[in-house]
Amino acid sequence: MTIAGRIERLPWTSFHTKLLALLSLGEFFELYDLFVGGFVVQPISSFYKIPSAEAIYYTIAIFFLGAFVGAIIFTYIGDVMGRRTALILNMFIASVGLLLTPFSPNIYLLGLLRFITGLGVGPEALIVLDVMITEFFPSRIRGRALAIGYTASWTAPIVVAILAYLLIPHSYILQGWQWLYIIGGLGILTIIPFRFLIPESPRWLETKGRIDEAEKIVNMMEEVAIREKGHLSEPLQVEVVTSQKVKISELFSPLYRKRTIMLWIFEFLQTGVYYGFASLAPSVLYAKGFSLVHTLEYSMLIYTSYFISSLASIFIIDSQKFDRKWQVSIVMLLMGIVGLAFGFSTTALEVVTTGFLFGFLSNIFSNAFHQYGAELYPTRIRSFADGVQYSLSRLGNYIWLSILPLLLYSKGPAFMYAVVFVMALIVTLDVGILGPKASQIELEQLSK
Repeated sequence: MTIAGRIERLPWTSFHTKLLALLSLGEFFELYDLFVGGFVVQPISSFYKIPSAEAIYYTIAIFFLGAFVGAIIFTYIGDVMGRRTALILNMFIASVGLLLTPFSPNIYLLGLLRFITGLGVGPEALIVLDVMITEFFPSRIRGRALAIGYTASWTAPIVVAILAYLLIPHSYILQGWQWLYIIGGLGILTIIPFRFLIPESPRWLETKGRIDEAEKIVNMMEEVAIREKGHLSEPLQVEVVTSQKVKISELFSPLYRKRTIMLWIFEFLQTGVYYGFASLAPSVLYAKGFSLVHTLEYSMLIYTSYFISSLASIFIIDSQKFDRKWQVSIVMLLMGIVGLAFGFSTTALEVVTTGFLFGFLSNIFSNAFHQYGAELYPTRIRSFADGVQYSLSRLGNYIWLSILPLLLYSKGPAFMYAVVFVMALIVTLDVGILGPKASQIELEQLSK
């Protein structure tokens, strides 16, 4: 009788609800930071007297370069030292970077601090929601749990948009853009103590042979389940392979080679589509000739769609008829088409409508791919394997958010989103052809 088999038979209890709330707190501030970048580009450009494309590079692109490095480092820590250790350390680094950023005397130091912030924030979604939810929740509900966690966190863009609208046009001792970073840094500091309440993954403990520690956590989960739900069914028969060492070569073993290639291509390109809109939409609106105030107003309307989208994904993410494989590939194609329409739009109604629709599609796609990437590898290498492929998305972010702004300001929004559409088409074919089905398949069976 394995730890994994005992977890698989558990119903949703208050333990899962509390865990999900604790995990979502950190993801809220990751998303907060990701969306702040789009709003502060123009104020930073004016503050440091640099071109907008340069402001995007030092504010957003370099952040993702740090996230690329952080995703590799902390996910390796997650597999060797434990998920809990990694998710505590990364938040300390993120808070320091965020709090110091607004006091940078020049754009180069600001870029360095954005890199440091990226080190901490980069692995947040991966370790905290993707990996931990995948390992704590049984297969029949793990997709829904992840979607709920992200939905709670996706209130962040709405909060950022409201704060940007209220703060950026004004100065309150410091400039409005500086307050956006300070608020984020202070927010992270307040949640760090709650990180110590998150238990270690019992599935990870089991693969490391630390059975007594895993037993204590699962016993507590079962006690809550019996108290709240009554009798538990017999544990499922799940084969678990223990390992004391992360074998990187296993990513290219015959069993995982096709998945690894598929995920690496996917992760590197999908960010150009997703963040080509999420991080650049305010800059695109400004480039289209809308005023700063109108840009903030329209962005606030558009970014509400991300929360609504994540909410909608709760009801479809575990669908077997519309498997996560197709939620990723087909929705990505639709995002490419709508993004192209956003690039060609000229009126306020057109940009808000197409922007809102893109945002609505975005988190149906995003929630599905976060679960999809985490469940395709076994527990013994999940954090590192998922971290390597996810780090490529951060590297892609750095590259695409260095290139796309240059296309935006030299060729215009329509040309930039034509390039984005090509990326979306490649991703659709990649996942559609190479990706396995995944919805409601028991984790150890899917990833063995």
